[in-house]
Amino acid sequence: MKRTTTVFAVAITVLGGAAHLQSQEPVDLQKVGAAVRVNQEEIRTYSWQSRVTYMVDGMQRKVEVFKVEYGENDWMQRTQIGGETAKGTVKGPDGKKLSKKQQEAALDFVAKAKNQLDAYLSPLFAEKAVATATATVEGEDLILLSQNVVNKGDTVKFSLSNATRAPKTLNVSATIEGSPMQLDVTFGVLEWGPFHPAKSVTTTSWNGMQLQITTENSDYSDN
Repeated sequence: MKRTTTVFAVAITVLGGAAHLQSQEPVDLQKVGAAVRVNQEEIRTYSWQSRVTYMVDGMQRKVEVFKVEYGENDWMQRTQIGGETAKGTVKGPDGKKLSKKQQEAALDFVAKAKNQLDAYLSPLFAEKAVATATATVEGEDLILLSQNVVNKGDTVKFSLSNATRAPKTLNVSATIEGSPMQLDVTFGVLEWGPFHPAKSVTTTSWNGMQLQITTENSDYSDN
């Protein structure tokens, strides 16, 4: 059975696959895109554990733990294996308890935020982001910058080592229902394996409440 990581690293992972290129050579974005597809196949052989933490106004409200793997038809599958929900009620900026209708609207907003996050972690997004990027060098980093990748107005920034092409960070600025959203990803590398998104943090707001979704990936296993 084929398995993988939180797919978006796939794209970035492969940027690391171009490490044999000399730093002074121009970046061939077509080769980088091709490397993304090759690396995706490698990552599909892995399974891993993903811990998702939801924060509201700086307070932890929910934690979910998943086993992630690729199953039939190459669909990424998440099986929940743990988690907890904080006791107590969520209050709005006015200090009042959210009504049932408000709670449902908040949950719907969080679901949309999670879906948009997944869209930015897909291989199709990664390939498009690389293909449409402009490359610049800032100090020791190679910067790939692209816009309007998933939604109109979004901005995507990949930072890689200019010497080795190893991915360092990914930053996405976008909106959800008109609210600014920021996604920040840091990358790790598996021993004798691909790079992967070790941690991602999504921050946004809803009706004056600050929301943060943090995903930490670990326990990768090549099956």
